[in-house]
Parts: sequence; C-alpha cells; structure tokens
Amino acid sequence: MLKKSTEQTNARINSIIGADMIVEGNISAKETIRVEGSVIGNVETDGALIVSATGKVKGNVRGSSVVIGGVLEGDLASTGKTEVISSGKVIGNMRTKSLIVDENAVFQGQCIMNTDEVMALPKADALQIEEKKDDGKRK
Repeated sequence: MLKKSTEQTNARINSIIGADMIVEGNISAKETIRVEGSVIGNVETDGALIVSATGKVKGNVRGSSVVIGGVLEGDLASTGKTEVISSGKVIGNMRTKSLIVDENAVFQGQCIMNTDEVMALPKADALQIEEKKDDGKRK
C-alpha cells in the first residue's frame, strides 16, 4: 500500500533517512524526503514527505503532500494531500487541504481542512495564529 501512495506523489525522492538511522535535530529540505528510520526533531520540506512503515518522527512535520505509513508523534501541516495509510499512526493535530485515513490507520488529534488563509501564511505566523486561537478558547 505504501508503494502505491509513494508512486502517487509523482516525486523523485532526494533525501532518505535509512531504516537503521536515528537523526536527532531538525531537518529542512527543498525536495522530497523519505523517512525509513527515526527522527527526533521537526521535518520541513517544500516537496513531499513520506514516512514509511518502519519510519518514526517525534516532532512536527510540514510538506506539500504527506504520506504517513509509520508513526508521527507531533503536528502535521500540508498544503496538499495528507494520507495516513493502514500501517500509519498519527498522534497530533493536522492542517491539510485534503485528508485520507485508511482502514486500521490511527489518527488521534484535531484536523483543520481547507483553510486557505492559514496555508498561505509563512510557517511561524501560521503557528502563532493557531496558538492565539487556542489561548482565546481557554480564557
């Protein structure tokens, strides 16, 4: 199933975090990233982000499209399609234009969809707006 989703991104994979790798720190790229190992930190790319069935990310992720086949513990932002396939698990909130959650996949959190004004904002500004909204609700 992950192969099908990966092919649908129609993107050349430029960076791969191998299955035996553990990366501690933030990752930033312009092109597609595939995570097969573990990342402790934020992952941001202007291209697609693919977390394979063996992959685990503990941090926030951002990409033009995101496929989760492994585990994500953190928030997700995508300007395009987000897919959590059957082996995937997301524990965190999502902001995405389109969402597909396969049967047996796990998603625990909130999802905000089709918010063009939030998607158009720079990364830091979008997070600050979301935090201000949350603070206003708590008062």
